[in-house]
Amino acid sequence: MDIVRTNKSPLWSRKAKVMSVMGLIVVSSLTLFFNHHTSASNLVDKAPLLIDTVRRGELKVTVRGSGVLVPAQIRWITTPVDGRVEQVFKKAGAEVKQGDVLLQLSNPELEEALAQARWELQALEAQTHAEQVALESTLLDQEIAVVDEKLSLERAQLTLAAQEKLLAQGIVAVSKIDFEEVKINVAQYRQRFALEQQRLQKRRVNLAAQLRAGDARLNSLRKRVARIEQQVTGLTVVATMDSIVQAMPLEPGQQIGAGSNLAMLARNDQFFAELRIPESQIKDVQLGQTVTLDTRASQITGTVQRIDPVVSDSAVLVEVSLSGELPKEVRPALSVDGVIEIATIEDTLYVKRPVMASGFSQASLYLLENSGEQAFRRPLTFGHMSSQFIEIEHGAAEGERVILSDTSHWQHAEVRFKQSFASLQ
Repeated sequence: MDIVRTNKSPLWSRKAKVMSVMGLIVVSSLTLFFNHHTSASNLVDKAPLLIDTVRRGELKVTVRGSGVLVPAQIRWITTPVDGRVEQVFKKAGAEVKQGDVLLQLSNPELEEALAQARWELQALEAQTHAEQVALESTLLDQEIAVVDEKLSLERAQLTLAAQEKLLAQGIVAVSKIDFEEVKINVAQYRQRFALEQQRLQKRRVNLAAQLRAGDARLNSLRKRVARIEQQVTGLTVVATMDSIVQAMPLEPGQQIGAGSNLAMLARNDQFFAELRIPESQIKDVQLGQTVTLDTRASQITGTVQRIDPVVSDSAVLVEVSLSGELPKEVRPALSVDGVIEIATIEDTLYVKRPVMASGFSQASLYLLENSGEQAFRRPLTFGHMSSQFIEIEHGAAEGERVILSDTSHWQHAEVRFKQSFASLQ
């Protein structure tokens, strides 16, 4: 039996043709899409990226650090004796003048010791005066004895001279025995007069020695009294200079020991700055370099005066002396930002400092093409580096745009962005 074949519907034929055309279109589109994206090895998001344009001009090489203002003169007030705080007159932050009372201490035992020492001094002064009077009286008695012996010697000498004259004239009224006795008397009086003179000299030496000994005892006791008086006076604690009270850790009723710190004073007209500079940048900092300090309200000019030789917490302490009139907001421990001027380079290429970049080194960074749709990795050679900018010695030209963000996780030499940088601007 013959089977009769029937022709397909024209509608079905048209659908097949349409589907074939659509398939070709899809395949072509996919081919074009993948062909378009094969030129970029990676697709990245542009939103979080930081870029900067390479510029040519003057580059100021600077180093930045943060720190605080420190008074040039700080002084702790201490006490040499034990005491009890009776009253606090000045709190921390108060401005004081030299001689202003800061606080009052009390020590009854010390005050009693002062009274006792004064009584002892008065008694010793009276005793020393009495001893001096007695010694001077003894000295006067000895001077009288010397005068008596001198007169006796002179009388004997007169008698001897008269008898010698009579004997020379042949007058027998004077016997030779009497004459010899007078000669003996003259010799005896001469010796006694010499001995009394020596005794007088000894008395004078003894008087001087006794007076010195008495003065030494008096001076020793006077110094003791003066020391105790000074300690009692020190119970009234006063400011030793025009300053600001930085610390007052005491309260009324508090018992303190000798040598305790009572208050810390700081000069309020002389300051210097302490800046912490990263150890990676400290090699360029030298004494005498100009520093600009920012207090958030004004700027202060200074000079590097000391560089600490020790590295602490990956930073080095740099002291800056201040110059010119200080602004009103300056006070101890005020936070400041400092910029140290290292050098000025004329007519050079520079860009904002990329992440992880360092001076006088090489790094591979991504530079944008003109359209801003792609970026290509390129090796760059850096020169001097400041707190914000870095010099480009080789690898980039003026006007080119450099990606500053960390791109270490990008594994390809060429990247394409989801949206061009041109559309961001």
